[in-house]
Amino acid sequence: MPLSDHERRAFQLDPCLPGHPDPYPIYAALRQECPVQWCEGPGMWILLGHPESEAHMRDPRCYRQDHLDKLIQRFGDERIFRRQIHDLPYLDGERHGRVRQHMLAAFRSIDLVALEQFCLDVVHQRIDAVSSGEWLDLMPLLANPLPVLVTGQLLGVPEHQQIEVLEHVGRFVRARGLTQTEQTATGGDEAMAVYNRFFMPLLEERRRNPTDDLLSRLIGDPRSGIALADEQLLLIVSSNFYSASIYTVPLLISNAALLLSRQPEVLERLRRQPELLASTVEELLRYDPPAQALNASAVREPIELGGCTIPSGASLTALVGAANRDPRVFADPDSFLANRNPNPHLSFAPGLHQCLGLHLARLELRAVLQVWLERFSRLDVNESGSTRLLGDRFRGFQNLLVRFL
Repeated sequence: MPLSDHERRAFQLDPCLPGHPDPYPIYAALRQECPVQWCEGPGMWILLGHPESEAHMRDPRCYRQDHLDKLIQRFGDERIFRRQIHDLPYLDGERHGRVRQHMLAAFRSIDLVALEQFCLDVVHQRIDAVSSGEWLDLMPLLANPLPVLVTGQLLGVPEHQQIEVLEHVGRFVRARGLTQTEQTATGGDEAMAVYNRFFMPLLEERRRNPTDDLLSRLIGDPRSGIALADEQLLLIVSSNFYSASIYTVPLLISNAALLLSRQPEVLERLRRQPELLASTVEELLRYDPPAQALNASAVREPIELGGCTIPSGASLTALVGAANRDPRVFADPDSFLANRNPNPHLSFAPGLHQCLGLHLARLELRAVLQVWLERFSRLDVNESGSTRLLGDRFRGFQNLLVRFL
């Protein structure tokens, strides 16, 4: 489709088009022109194609810390960006590999079977309060509490202790976005102050009295030779649980609810063919992912992508939402196919910085779908009464009016 001047300007301002009801036709038109586009707003190259994005995700010549250094130079040494140099998503090379392996070992200790039953119980309990045909906001009812309770279960943090932290998650996440301003930087600083006040006493307590929870295992395993300092642990917990999980899983659930309301035949098919639940989860992740773009990187030498040369020192990122609909990889990319196979979506960033919590996200969404299938025949969404999130890099709903029938 031909793009209007307004659509081109919107993309140039923020390539993730936050709050747009359907950005995918715009991405398709731009990708057809060229799968690699320069974007003036964030000052970086944007990859819209699947092959180009996947190559970038696996390319060790792309350094996230180099892009972070640009933000430190721009905003000063005392801001959140200086602290982020210790965070896993911004580590590169051997240092990144060591910390990542330590975290993977901690994640592998999670009893996923028990956790899935925990999720099913939570969803049932939250749904018990719902009357058939009653309009309600899905976000406070279920989408927001579920990952909070899962995180509390894993880290040993009671739900009531997380309320103040949750109010600042959005500010922390926006300080990791593609477009940074003094306002987003200040919000990130304020969020870090809250996280510091909340998590540091918890980390100190776990050091003194370790338990069997995930937080104790993240602190350090003498057998691995890795012991993380409090500052790095603070960032890892804040980003990998409170950003990657508590922020994105509700968006994933809200996007799934919208799709199922628009295409009720998907639920009907799942009732007839429950073996398609796993592939349906993957297709929901592909079709409308909550994280639309990766954290930005910078290159130290010129690299070729999609017929374009990314010059040395330039920043770039992959626009996952666009790559997931690339017709060079996906047949009928704009259709939701519950049985799509293969489905090499990039929503978990396969490569050097693959999402550590991918199993948790799949598990939580699967539990939600299972309960909906068991207890309701249909899900309706009042789109005009709902509000989309306006968040850099992220797509989903701030509030979503639904009714179960």
